[in-house]
Amino acid sequence: MARRDDSTGPDLESDAAWIAAAFVLVASLGGAVVLAEWPLWGVGPDPAGEPHLVEPTEGGTQLWPYTARAREYESRTLGINVVFYGDPDRTRAALVGRPGLDATDGPEDAEADSETVSHERLDVDSDAASVADLVSWTNATGSTRYTYAEGSGADSGAGVWLVPSYELHDGTYLGQRSHIRAYEDPAGEWTAVQVHAEHWDWFRLRHTVTGISEPQQDIEREFLERPGTEDVVRVPFGNGTADGDGWASGIYLLGRVGLPPVVGLSLLGRSRRASRAGEFLRRRRREAALGGGLFAVYTAVRWLGIAGELLFPGISPKAVAAPLYVVLAVGLPALAYSLGRESDAAWAFAAAVLGLGAAVVVDYAAMGTSVLPLRVVLHRGSVLLAVGLIAVGGADAGDTGVPPLLVGATAWIAALAAPAIGLL
Repeated sequence: MARRDDSTGPDLESDAAWIAAAFVLVASLGGAVVLAEWPLWGVGPDPAGEPHLVEPTEGGTQLWPYTARAREYESRTLGINVVFYGDPDRTRAALVGRPGLDATDGPEDAEADSETVSHERLDVDSDAASVADLVSWTNATGSTRYTYAEGSGADSGAGVWLVPSYELHDGTYLGQRSHIRAYEDPAGEWTAVQVHAEHWDWFRLRHTVTGISEPQQDIEREFLERPGTEDVVRVPFGNGTADGDGWASGIYLLGRVGLPPVVGLSLLGRSRRASRAGEFLRRRRREAALGGGLFAVYTAVRWLGIAGELLFPGISPKAVAAPLYVVLAVGLPALAYSLGRESDAAWAFAAAVLGLGAAVVVDYAAMGTSVLPLRVVLHRGSVLLAVGLIAVGGADAGDTGVPPLLVGATAWIAALAAPAIGLL
């Protein structure tokens, strides 16, 4: 991207490519910030003082079928999508797999209120995955989310905000997981569960929820195939959020709880075709190193985070993530600039965007993520363009005028700062 020697400003004709990329970058990052505040998912808040309550059991505690970031209805997030009927201790034992529960000790009053909510019986799908292919729940941590209950069991009939009685997950904190927050009925008749799929987002430094219906269906299939399950039904809670339809799964357990299956992990290897363009790679080895280096750094951060979480279970996952985030935040632009030097500007831009872009796509595929909010897609696009412009800045380091490096570096800082201050 050469410039005229007698020009003190940017040559708009020769610099049109990176200037256009800068405009697209600004539009992408701005769109991501706007969509972060746009009510695209879920439904509007309940009218003030009129929370939508459901009654899981006849004459029992009423439940607000949502979770919330704070003790207020306006901060609600996801809908409650599973209810286990019966003794909460027995439910927890069923999920985490503690044996030795006697069938004669089962609850006798686990019937739901058929006049308040109508049940739809579920049939077993003969093509559904075996229970051995489903989930294995272990203790987990996550941000505090509240729900609300009132009635006979809630603080002598008054309303009370509940915190999770426990949290479980299948997967890893710094990778992908299905995450359960369980809220036990103060009267001891049911356990309300909010289960969702999420993955750790290294750019946002928090989890991104990708859906609630698939993990709900996984729990249904798991308990449909268990001998310790009496019945599995659907209950209309009318609380559709994310990709949920507002129907919760109602699960009735027998007194004896069987052990959960041992779940194995199958890794399918993917072979890569050897390159037949040896001469091209020799001529573009610096650009190839740029794309490969960005791919390797981003991928390594993800898997080192998961490995650190598993190797050091006594350490907070966020403590494991902290030094790796520094590698991501500083290492990626530094690598793009250093390997961009002495490279062709156009090829440097293409290599940086393709290398990091491929890493992001492979990372989502490895995490099992196939659906993303539009704001996240736009944010990732702005990240890729920022890295590409930094690489162009390295290639054009000796030129005068408004450097792509300045635009790219500014955009990179903005892309990291926006989620850090709560704009994404």
